[in-house]
Amino acid sequence: MIGIIPAAGSGTRLYPFSRAVPKELYPILGKPVIEYCVENLKEGGISKIFTIVGQQKGALMDYLGHGQIFGVKIGYLHQMERKGLGHAVLQCKDWIDDTFTVLLGDSFITPKEEIKNLIETHKKEDSFATILLFRVQDSTQYGIAKLEDSKIISLVEKPTKEQAEEYKVNGSYYAICGAYVFEKDIFQYLEKTEPGAKGEIQLTDAVVLALKDGKKITGKILEGEYLDMGKWETVLKTEMKLMKEINLEERIKDRENLRNNK
Repeated sequence: MIGIIPAAGSGTRLYPFSRAVPKELYPILGKPVIEYCVENLKEGGISKIFTIVGQQKGALMDYLGHGQIFGVKIGYLHQMERKGLGHAVLQCKDWIDDTFTVLLGDSFITPKEEIKNLIETHKKEDSFATILLFRVQDSTQYGIAKLEDSKIISLVEKPTKEQAEEYKVNGSYYAICGAYVFEKDIFQYLEKTEPGAKGEIQLTDAVVLALKDGKKITGKILEGEYLDMGKWETVLKTEMKLMKEINLEERIKDRENLRNNK
C-alpha cells in the first residue's frame, strides 16, 4: 500500500514561523511533525510514501530526502496551486492503482498503531473508504460525520452550529482527524467534485458523492489522541504535555541515530 502525505498548505495559522519554514517541519521535542506522520505510516506497514508539496516546501524535501534514514521510500508530487485537500490528493491519480492511505502532514496522532488499526479496519470491512474520527465539542473547525453503527451515512465540512445539530451525539461530534484509507476509485469522485469556497476541491465533498452512489464508508473511532498541529494553541499544548512524558536520553539517542543513518 502507498501512503500519501499532503503538505502543500501555507500554514497561515502558524505565522510567522510558517513564513520562513514549512509548518510540517515544526519540531515537537526535536522531531518535526511530518516525521511523526512518516513513522505512523511505516508502523501501518507502508514503505512507499508520496509527499504532496507546493510553494516554499524545499526545506521539507531537503529534510525528508528519499526517506532512507527513516526506513521508507519517499517521492514528491507537486500541487502547483493551492486548491484544497481534494485537489492535492488528485495529484496522485496517475501514480496509484490500488488501495492507499492519506495522512495529513500536520496531524499528530498517537499511538503509532492507530494508522495500522485504521488500515486493518478498512480491509476487514471491505470498505470503499475508511475515515479516522475523534470526538470534539466544537464542530465548526472540522469535517464531521454521522454514524450508524460503524458506517458513515452523512458528512459535512466545517458546518455552522445549526447545520451541525443533527450530527450531535451525547453533546459532542465525530470529527475527521486527517487520516483516511481509500480505494483508487476515489479519484473518479474527486474529478467530479465541484469547487466550493475559495475555489477549493474538498476531499469530504468527494466522499459525499461516493456515499450518494451507495459506496460503503466506514468510520473508525480514534482510541488514542489526535492534535491539529496547524495552530499555536495545540502546538504549544502538545509540547508541554510531551515534555512531562518524554525520556530525554532516548530522544537524544533517537535524534543522533538519524545522523548515523544518512
